[in-house]
Amino acid sequence: MKTLLTVIGARPQWIKASAMSRVFNTNAHGLCEHVVHTGQHVSSDMSEVFFQELGMNEPGTRLQVDSDVSLRMGQMMHGISESIGRVKPDAVLVYGDTDSTLAGAWAASRSGVPLIHMEAGLRSFDRAMPEEINRILTDQLSDVLLCPSHAAVQQLQSEGIYTDCRPGVLVQASGDLMLDTARWIGGAPTPVIPTSKKVLLTLHRPSNVDDPDQLHRWIDAIRSSIKQHGFHVIFPVHPRTAHALKKVFGSEWSTQMRTWGIDVQPPAGYVQMTDWLKEVVAVWTDSGGLQKEAFFFHRPALVLRTTTEWTELLDVGATELCKDPAELVERSSGMLHRKYKGVFETDLFGDGHAAEHIAEALQAWFQK
Repeated sequence: MKTLLTVIGARPQWIKASAMSRVFNTNAHGLCEHVVHTGQHVSSDMSEVFFQELGMNEPGTRLQVDSDVSLRMGQMMHGISESIGRVKPDAVLVYGDTDSTLAGAWAASRSGVPLIHMEAGLRSFDRAMPEEINRILTDQLSDVLLCPSHAAVQQLQSEGIYTDCRPGVLVQASGDLMLDTARWIGGAPTPVIPTSKKVLLTLHRPSNVDDPDQLHRWIDAIRSSIKQHGFHVIFPVHPRTAHALKKVFGSEWSTQMRTWGIDVQPPAGYVQMTDWLKEVVAVWTDSGGLQKEAFFFHRPALVLRTTTEWTELLDVGATELCKDPAELVERSSGMLHRKYKGVFETDLFGDGHAAEHIAEALQAWFQK
């Protein structure tokens, strides 16, 4: 039996890791895991609810880390290194592009333990995004790079990373673990209700919420879109965003927003987000994961960013960049009137059985 030290700390990682946990627990591939929760997200709404809903293995180690980013990174690196020394895993498994990802990659490299990166090869080509730096560094340190799409494999090849580029390296298109979980818990996509004017909104990137003026511009644009199109906006609010909104609009910000047609909700678990995706006509988001989840449930998404790592979705027309709040009204109108026939039938991210394919690939890799 090979032991993997699984490092997680944020919402998208729990969704992906749960798919692997379900496969590991079958004991069919000679793999087991010890889960380290870095504490990057500490709110129960942002953490524990996902363990409860998704059937993920409970963490064997929980780190206590500071809220200050610079301090937190060092603490995560130290805590993961200690866990490696105690558990003595055969490999460290990291997901995505968060600070927890990079901390796990660094700890594995310094400890001389092989590193497996799930969701390798993604690039937004925007070095101003911390996530982009995390992706690039983690891929450079990894021994096994499991890519959600063939485009991600091609990106790694362009950077000189491919199977056997150095001894023991494996690069493979495995499919997307978030599709596994979407099918497991959410079922098949449902048709858009023709009369629906509901839109699901998430907004949490520092570039969108940390600058009070920029945050105000986004809220003004959302209000204008509501007035013009009659949208009902469902807005589960990230703790970071709630803090910023309170600074901009005062302590009664949530009450004020409801009068504008914005249905403010607390951070939601995966099941609730899935239910909303089935109700809405479109998604507005600056989240990487929600762009894909919208695609899985056949909903178009406006990406409230200047770049995205999910360029495949842009290429097929499932998403569209909304680079500035001033563009939101016009792009929302275009989204309402566009025909999406065939867009969501595109097989970009595998067959919904990525976890099984990954477990088989890892089993073979360990046997070499």
